[in-house]
Amino acid sequence: MKKKIFFVSGILGIALTLTVFTGCHKDSSNTPATNNNSNTSSSDITAAQDESNASDAMNDSKNISDASAQGNGNQYHPGQNVSAIYSAHCVVTWAKDTLSGYDTMYVNFGATPVKCNDGRWRQGEIIVYWARKTGSLLHSYFDSASTITMTFNNYAAGNTDTNMIGIAGNRVWTNTGSNQMAQQNWNFTANLTLTYPNKQTATWNSIRTNSLVKVGGVYYYEISGSASGLDRNNVHYALTITTPLYVTALPWWLGGCPWIESGMLNINLANNVNTLTVNFGTLGVCTPIKTATYNNHTYTFVMW
Repeated sequence: MKKKIFFVSGILGIALTLTVFTGCHKDSSNTPATNNNSNTSSSDITAAQDESNASDAMNDSKNISDASAQGNGNQYHPGQNVSAIYSAHCVVTWAKDTLSGYDTMYVNFGATPVKCNDGRWRQGEIIVYWARKTGSLLHSYFDSASTITMTFNNYAAGNTDTNMIGIAGNRVWTNTGSNQMAQQNWNFTANLTLTYPNKQTATWNSIRTNSLVKVGGVYYYEISGSASGLDRNNVHYALTITTPLYVTALPWWLGGCPWIESGMLNINLANNVNTLTVNFGTLGVCTPIKTATYNNHTYTFVMW
């Protein structure tokens, strides 16, 4: 029963943020992908790396939000599982918005970096506005037109305490009901600014459509959409998912694959006519090793 509660309420929307290089184990925040042709500069894929980090931040913060919302049937009270999943230093508090009647959840890792159980370091606060007036938090996922908003307060995450990326901005996801195939759907928008340890910044704006589907007995999120941004080199880029991305609905702490299993996307840079194409592999194969092709050269990269 506990696992069922986690599946239904703890991970719906987990993939509302995914685009490229997302996962939860190995950091690629500042490390360029391996280039199989030395004539291509690592700066060629900076936009893809910044896109990766923004997507990862959104997926990771969504997992934390879901874990924080757990406990006693998802009623209005502090979460009881986030400490065991992430860190005993993580404190969850709630407040009721007096104007809207909605619940506001504060997930606070503290003012200094702490190492969490998944090996990542975090600090600062994630704030989630659950747009519900009655019922459990499940309604925030399943009710058509229900909207959930997330913001950040001095929040940062990274693979070490000295290599953390600051996350600012907001994201909003909205339940749009079922499509013609009776699949649950969500719209997702995000506007983020990433600040790297060397003070370089990158911006990320994303629009997604996400459907919960079942393939071979496994529930996946099928993701389509686009993104755009300004990378650390001050180069504009645009991204389009050309073949839907698939990621398991179960979160990593319940045995779900932490990486995108399949799908393809293209990234176009404003200063180059060439297209970076990313291939995430074969559905059903859970591996962090993926490939990208740019200017007729192939890269191998390892997702978080």
